[in-house]
Amino acid sequence: MTNNTTIPESIPLIERQLLINQCKILSIICDEKDREINEKRIEILEKGYTGLYPKVFNSLYEEVPISVYDEISSIMKMYGRINESIKMLSNEEKELLDLAKIEFEGFDEDSGMHYYMMSYLVDRMDEHGEYKGRQLKSHNSSCMIKYNKMLSVYSELAKAADSHFALSDLQRFIESVLDTNE
Repeated sequence: MTNNTTIPESIPLIERQLLINQCKILSIICDEKDREINEKRIEILEKGYTGLYPKVFNSLYEEVPISVYDEISSIMKMYGRINESIKMLSNEEKELLDLAKIEFEGFDEDSGMHYYMMSYLVDRMDEHGEYKGRQLKSHNSSCMIKYNKMLSVYSELAKAADSHFALSDLQRFIESVLDTNE
């Protein structure tokens, strides 16, 4: 998740001095291992070794765009309502549907920030508790295609006043993803 393209190739003198001062403060208050790291950072910044700037900024991650959080939030709202609707079905009704097609399968670790953001929300922020301890890593690279198809159905159905989806609504979700799962 580290992104070296966001590491500056040049840092203005004043900003370098501020970073040097911060590293000096940190080297005073931290343990021996971190002190050595900060002393190396100070030297890199003082001497302006631009090629070594990744060693100064190596612990920073690329920012997660708000759009990723919004997309995860929409997907989780949709699944919350789908899961509540499924609970309301009788066993006979559940057997009529291929519910496995619309199960939440996590996010693909290799195709973006969704997996990392969702893991953070579940594990560190205690959000979406129903997924705590569950596999959040999808082994299906087309999971976002599936979710987006489902979200288009959700956006149509969410306008209805009902808090739960009917059997026919759940079938629409299933039909929307049939070509994704095959």
